Amino acid sequence: MDKIKNVSIKRSMALTFIITICIIGMLSGVTVFLANQSQQEILKNRYLMIKSPDYKLDKEANEYIVDMDGSVVEWHGLSIGENIAYHMCYFAMIGLPIIYIIVGIGSAAAIYYRKKLKVPILHLQNGMKRIQDNDLDFSIEYSGNDELGKLCNSMEKMRKELRYNNKALWETLRQRELLNASVAHDLRTPITVLRGYIDFLEKNIPQDKLTEEMLMDTISSMQGAVLRLERYVECVRDVEKIESIEIKQERQDTVSLLKEMESNIHQLAGDKKIDFLADISFTSVNIDKSVLFRVLENLLQNAIRYMNEQIVVEVYEKQNILLISVKDDGKGFTEEDLRQATNMFYGKENGNEHFGIGLGVCRTLCEKHGGFLKIGNNKMSGAYVTAAFDISE
Repeated sequence: MDKIKNVSIKRSMALTFIITICIIGMLSGVTVFLANQSQQEILKNRYLMIKSPDYKLDKEANEYIVDMDGSVVEWHGLSIGENIAYHMCYFAMIGLPIIYIIVGIGSAAAIYYRKKLKVPILHLQNGMKRIQDNDLDFSIEYSGNDELGKLCNSMEKMRKELRYNNKALWETLRQRELLNASVAHDLRTPITVLRGYIDFLEKNIPQDKLTEEMLMDTISSMQGAVLRLERYVECVRDVEKIESIEIKQERQDTVSLLKEMESNIHQLAGDKKIDFLADISFTSVNIDKSVLFRVLENLLQNAIRYMNEQIVVEVYEKQNILLISVKDDGKGFTEEDLRQATNMFYGKENGNEHFGIGLGVCRTLCEKHGGFLKIGNNKMSGAYVTAAFDISE
């Protein structure tokens, strides 16, 4: 069965029908031979009977000569049953090969369909039906290496791509919902503050109850609320840019890239203690350097914010994936953080601000680069964030 699955449709069909023709030819030859032999055996039952023979002696030859004209001769032919059997042999010689051809071709077609075509066609039909029903949670598992096997593999790749695109679309819609919810949440507070100060000014300015100091304090507070609104608008604009960014991978020398990463890390570290470890065997990597450094800087800024004494940055490879792991010795992620920290605009409220886009941006950039972002807590203390980038051609 496995050998048949790995042979091309054209070749396997030719082999199937060649074998069928050989079998039909052998059976037809045996049938004709046996029918002919049967006819010869039947013909042996015919004979001549001479009654009251008239004969004379040939003295010269010393033998008797029968005079047929003067004798009574009876011809004993075949019986009705023998005649039927004799003619049935003709039918066998002509009819059975025709039957062999019909039955042989039909059987060969049925066996070929069942062994070669049935399984992949069922997989393809089922796959098309489920795709039409927008059900992409399945897989097409057919290991054949023929044309249908390649078609099944192509459909499986198409299913995975559709599933990935649907998941990405769903995630985009979900992020939009989060963005809308975040806008509603984060704009409410500064707008409420501004409305309160405006009402306060409307009531007190006509009555000259405000001193210059009170007026300046109110204006300063209103400016703070306006600044928070401006910062939030900038965050929303940055998110829009991230969603539309295009990845442009270029070949980078590994040694130069690692030196540049180490230099940037030390510049961001200031007086903080950051250890840099690298273990890469590739002489060069195919990566979008601007995306790589943007993710690295975001992860370092988060780690510096929550560290106690030390941060460890590790850069290593796994197959065609480049990984950057940033570990700190801070308090780590909470259960809620582990569930939602990589979502856009998730963040612990700090006063009236609720801007948490750092890890969300990193996750989006990693996924656009064919990788992923993983967060967790260290065994002893602190948290880690691992960013992965696909560096294959």
